[in-house]
Amino acid sequence: MIIFSKALADQATVWDAIRAAEEIGKPVPDDMIRFSGQTKPVVMWNITRHCNLACEHCYIDATAAAAEELRLEEGIRLVDELASLKIPMLILTGGEPLLSRNFYAYAFHAKEVGLRTVISTNGTLITPEAARLLKEAEIRYVGVSLDSCRPEVHDSFRGVDGAYQRAIDGLKNARDADLKTGLRVTLTKDNWHEIPALLALTLDMEIPRFCLYHLVPVGRAAEISDRDVSPEERRSVIKFLAEAAVELKDEEIEILSTDSPMDGAYLLEMLKNDPEKRERVRRLLLNAGGCTAGIKVANINHRGDVLPCHFMPEVVVGNVRERSFEDIWIDNPVPELLALRDIRSHLKGACGECEYLEVCGGCRQKARYYCGDVCGEDPTCVVKDLLRG
Repeated sequence: MIIFSKALADQATVWDAIRAAEEIGKPVPDDMIRFSGQTKPVVMWNITRHCNLACEHCYIDATAAAAEELRLEEGIRLVDELASLKIPMLILTGGEPLLSRNFYAYAFHAKEVGLRTVISTNGTLITPEAARLLKEAEIRYVGVSLDSCRPEVHDSFRGVDGAYQRAIDGLKNARDADLKTGLRVTLTKDNWHEIPALLALTLDMEIPRFCLYHLVPVGRAAEISDRDVSPEERRSVIKFLAEAAVELKDEEIEILSTDSPMDGAYLLEMLKNDPEKRERVRRLLLNAGGCTAGIKVANINHRGDVLPCHFMPEVVVGNVRERSFEDIWIDNPVPELLALRDIRSHLKGACGECEYLEVCGGCRQKARYYCGDVCGEDPTCVVKDLLRG
């Protein structure tokens, strides 16, 4: 996750706030976690595989029915453990998390044990009453996906007519309940040119966060990998968002991207003529660590399998039904997990030779998919051609 608004428009404040919190042992503010030096992972928990949409890019290959989910008592025990470990944040997702019969039990229990919790949702089920309950459960952030300003395009991509309007209504209901909200878009050849319009929509709706997701070929997204954007299209979008973050620095909006550590490398490339700002951004990105699969991020799927990243479903490093998360992640990690934590020294190709290795490292799942090697280069990189040129 690269928070353009913090990196480009507010570097000194971010750095000071992170250092001040870490020095006195207090939690780093929610919007600065990504740039902190914390090593306990942000945990994304797919509490269900059940979904009411049929999105073309679904990494978990969600289904129309629930199956194999953790029992309530197993999930409550997991929440207790994550709270005791003092992880920085728990992300409840799915499928569609609001379809889980245990969602509110988990959310309110997380509140009781002091665990910072956010929700990743398609937004279609956030009625005014649901928004009130999310607020009561002290959900810190509600991220809602919207992939086009054109209802017919969004509905087609999400597989259900009316999904666009219901997502818009859900965003508004969450916003009106005084929940921090964000509009999220997954970048493809179908919508990359709509990013300015989607950002304008976010501003018009007074939504305080705009988040760009890059397409990662896993699950159903692997079937549409040919619809990923070109390097030039990707650079165009990143440049637009970086410039917008600076221009809108006095507005109440945060602009960020995720699933693409190379965005940070491209920011540094863009700042070559401003060495002072470039160095401040480099320090923040270095602290963040680039691709941190298996280090600063962890995934637990609906069955309780622990993964180093939600985009690596084939790399199961344990199961919380059989071992505690602490034992899996901290005390007795398996070789596959340890290898990811030392992967920078083993990267090949352009990633292994890149001057931005320490702040990026490429996306390891993209390397696995396109090159057949988790240590291979990320072929979707937007800076390697610039560096060679």
